[in-house]
Amino acid sequence: MRIEQRFHLGDRLEKLHGKPPRERVVQDVELPLERCTEFLDWFLETVPIAPIWLCPLRLRADDRWPLYPIRPRQSYVNVGFWSTVPVGQVEGETNRLIERKIGDLHGHKSLYSDSYYSREEFDELYGGDVYRAAKKRYDPDSRLLDLYAKAVQRQ
Repeated sequence: MRIEQRFHLGDRLEKLHGKPPRERVVQDVELPLERCTEFLDWFLETVPIAPIWLCPLRLRADDRWPLYPIRPRQSYVNVGFWSTVPVGQVEGETNRLIERKIGDLHGHKSLYSDSYYSREEFDELYGGDVYRAAKKRYDPDSRLLDLYAKAVQRQ
């Protein structure tokens, strides 16, 4: 993926064949079990990616994860999909559609996924205040990039 992001080999090959560039859609999302069917129906109608990965999960202890808010003892389904789609009118258009739908369904996406959140959205979803306190404690000189800078696409 690093080579692809640096040299855009896939887009170059598409251009050689007279095709437009493609948007990378690499995501894993967690959705409450009761909302998973709704997401899958929407996804299969909206996003031309198959196959998809489904994996159930739940936190068994009562402890919450402050930076990744899934509720203890609630069943979730991880939905994974990794491919490319035709580029839309706006950079990251398909990824942004998916982010909005996941939010509407009270889901959450993994941070290795391509992300296009604003700083405010990101902080709300991924425990911004808790993260900043940990960063200040363990990296007081800010030698490392912050989580937003590492996880979100540059606009």
